Amino acid sequence: MFPLLGYLRRRLLASGPKLLPPPPLHRLSTITSTPATRAPNTPVAVLWDLAASRPPSKLSLYDSAVRLHLAASSFGRLRLSVAFLHPSHRLPVLDPSTEAKHLCRVCGRCFRARDALLRHFDTIHTREHAKRLERIESSRGDRRVRLAASLSLKLSKYAKAARELTAGVNPGSPADELHRAGVNAELSRYPSASLRERAQEVLDEGSVRCLMLVSGQEALSPLLRLAREKGVRSVVVGGESGLARLADVGFSWSEVIAGKARTAAPSMSGKWRDKDVLKRLEWRYEGDDEEEDVVFEEDGDGDGSEELAGSANRKPWWKLESDGEDIGG
Repeated sequence: MFPLLGYLRRRLLASGPKLLPPPPLHRLSTITSTPATRAPNTPVAVLWDLAASRPPSKLSLYDSAVRLHLAASSFGRLRLSVAFLHPSHRLPVLDPSTEAKHLCRVCGRCFRARDALLRHFDTIHTREHAKRLERIESSRGDRRVRLAASLSLKLSKYAKAARELTAGVNPGSPADELHRAGVNAELSRYPSASLRERAQEVLDEGSVRCLMLVSGQEALSPLLRLAREKGVRSVVVGGESGLARLADVGFSWSEVIAGKARTAAPSMSGKWRDKDVLKRLEWRYEGDDEEEDVVFEEDGDGDGSEELAGSANRKPWWKLESDGEDIGG
């Protein structure tokens, strides 16, 4: 019987390391190897003077506004977006070289003729959209909710592309193009003055921490100084003017359209955040607190000579009152 127990013991010892779980060091290394990136949450306001800073004519006003929003959202959370334009402002005439290219906003294919784009959109994307709607309608209960949630992005993308195609047939005013891009358009006979007033209101409220000015007017330089005093970061689009040199960072329209401003925004936001942290931790020497004024308080109305004379007539400190009483007794 003893040889049998020894055999079982050797089998358990031999199979023991295989049954043990692997060490957790490998799992920890894989988890810590990919650090989480924090999205910027700084409230951003975009104020655009359309008369002083016009986008290039290679793109439509809608596309320029969308790319401007993408660059602004890279600095933080877009809180306000307003464009000021004159009532007589008209849409810019596009270059003939760009009219031959029509992009499908759903799949990204490019067509030379608009009719080919419409035919492609109707035959492919419209049918796919109808099939998705039928799947959602035929589902019931929790399955319908999950299916609608999974297809919501594709449905919204199709609706946006279809709305853009229908609006492109009869283009409206610049205000309509800006509204489609999510920009609030305000008509004003003096767009620069209206922008200055709105920027002053935004800075006084303190609701934003980053102000993007799309203008080339150097008369707005006091706004940049005020923003710096209040701790608000300033971004200027229209780097050809001298206004961009007074801001924290400046971009040209070509950099905004090419996506360079969107790429450089996270690094700039990180530098600003580090500067704010160092500024809060900075030790400052304040000499006024250490210099304390010595004030002599006087109980009576005299200058203190009487007290000095009285102290001279008193007994010395080594002669106690008890000693005098004992001698007298």
